[in-house]
Amino acid sequence: MGTFEVPPAALDEVVALFRDRVVPAFSRHDGFLGYEAFTDRDSGCYVGLSFWASREALDASGDTAREARDEAAALGAVTVGTPRILALAFDSRLPLAGGG
Repeated sequence: MGTFEVPPAALDEVVALFRDRVVPAFSRHDGFLGYEAFTDRDSGCYVGLSFWASREALDASGDTAREARDEAAALGAVTVGTPRILALAFDSRLPLAGGG
């Protein structure tokens, strides 16, 4: 999960960067499962979540992720904190294990 502060006027460019360039670059890595992006247009907040089959697959994409952050920075996006690696605890959209 990566969070950026983006000048609101540049938010569409940052969204396009991730949609049109970063996601296809991630897609070339084995184990890439998908990407979701969330924005707050009033404040210029952008949060991107990438999904991977394994920690190893995520780790193998490190250079691509660094390039994405650099390209976003060139558009005025400032990374908030450090990217976080989180494990799924549960997803209400998926059936519960054990037949629940």
